[in-house]
Amino acid sequence: MAAPLISDEPRQQRLVLQGVHPDLIELAPPPGRETIGIDRVREVIRQGQFTPTQGKRKVCVIARAEALTIEASNALLKVLEEPPRNLVFLLLAAHTGDILPTILSRSRVVRIAPPLQTDFLARFVAAGYLEEEGRYLLAVARGEEELEPFLRTKGDLAAARSQARGKALEATSESLVAMITTDDPILRYEGALTLLDRLINGEAEFAVAGARILAQAGKEKVVALLEDLRTIAFDVVRGGLSLPISYQHSTLSALIGRVNPDQILEFCTSIERAQRAVKGYVPLEPVLLSLFLGVRGLGDD
Repeated sequence: MAAPLISDEPRQQRLVLQGVHPDLIELAPPPGRETIGIDRVREVIRQGQFTPTQGKRKVCVIARAEALTIEASNALLKVLEEPPRNLVFLLLAAHTGDILPTILSRSRVVRIAPPLQTDFLARFVAAGYLEEEGRYLLAVARGEEELEPFLRTKGDLAAARSQARGKALEATSESLVAMITTDDPILRYEGALTLLDRLINGEAEFAVAGARILAQAGKEKVVALLEDLRTIAFDVVRGGLSLPISYQHSTLSALIGRVNPDQILEFCTSIERAQRAVKGYVPLEPVLLSLFLGVRGLGDD
């Protein structure tokens, strides 16, 4: 996540991934300690006052935000209330409950799928899948229940992806909504990618019809779709890192090339507003219509 926020240039992004970019700040407990104290946070705040050295902004990654002491959390809270213009914080934690509530209220919460499950990956390989096929399924499925059928019966993933892609490209509003609300993870992923691509391309009639039909599918389906769209949006920001290179969808690659991180992060903010509205029992159709129409022109200069 930090790499595209710091720079759009591949060479600089590689430096971030290697952990050696001058505009990357990593905040972690000192050797032999379990907590991050106030002195460490103050040093980050001091570094954040300076303009970026090579990138467009500085990014501070706190890989174990739950390790912040109360004093350190309060010091961080002050800078979050009035952050330096070119400094972004990325706080990672297993549970939002581990973060100070006042910090959480000033943060954008992004739920990321856990790292590759080694046991499932080994089971996919044992079942005859290539490792990349297993990684693809782990990336698109919502949980173990959706993975188990692929383990019970080995399928032809290449054919399934090709068929789903062709179906998505030819889909009407009704059939695309049927794809993105199915329990089949491959169909659903291809459908969600196509939905996002059509919306960005400004298909207003599709946005209106899609919002109406999807609203009829019910709150549970809408909530799940919003989560899928946010996952895809952040995968665009991260350059498709959640998928093996050979399994990156051409539509995803096109979105990565067209949409800059700031635009897609704004879209994520819109998704979060839609999620809050849905949880607040606002009628589904106007919420979806506002979100869908707001995506138009996302990739325009």
